[in-house]
Amino acid sequence: MAESVNEKESLEILPENIGEDGFVTIWNLASDSTGGDVARTRALAAKILLFLCKKDYDYVVTSSTNMEYLDERQERESRLLNDWKPESESVDIIAQHAEVPAQGILKFLEHEKFSSVVNYTATRAQRLKWFKEKWCVG
Repeated sequence: MAESVNEKESLEILPENIGEDGFVTIWNLASDSTGGDVARTRALAAKILLFLCKKDYDYVVTSSTNMEYLDERQERESRLLNDWKPESESVDIIAQHAEVPAQGILKFLEHEKFSSVVNYTATRAQRLKWFKEKWCVG
C-alpha cells in the first residue's frame, strides 16, 4: 500500500527539471517536493492533479504526441482518468504527461491555498471535461 503524505510538503521545483520553455511536469514538481520518494511523489501528484482539476486550472500543456497517447490510453482504459488514488499508476501516467508553467504553478497553488495534507476530489465528469477542454496541446 502506498505511503500517504502525512506532513505538509514544501512545494519546490529544481531548476534542472524546468524545460527550455519554462514548463515542468506535475510529476517532477511532486518528485522535487518529496525528495524523489515514489510513493510520496505519487500521493502528492494525485493531490495536485485533483486540486488543479477542481479549480479548473487551464495552463496544462502537453505535446500532440503525448495527447494522442493519452487519448488512446483513455479509450482502452477508462480508469486512466477515473483512478487518481495515491496508489494508482494512472497518476504516474497523467502527471508525467501534464506540464505546467514552473513560475506560475507555485504561485497559483499558494494563492489558491493548496495543502498537501488535504484530500481533494473531482468527479469523473470534471476530470474528463478538464482533460478534454482545458489541456492545451502545444
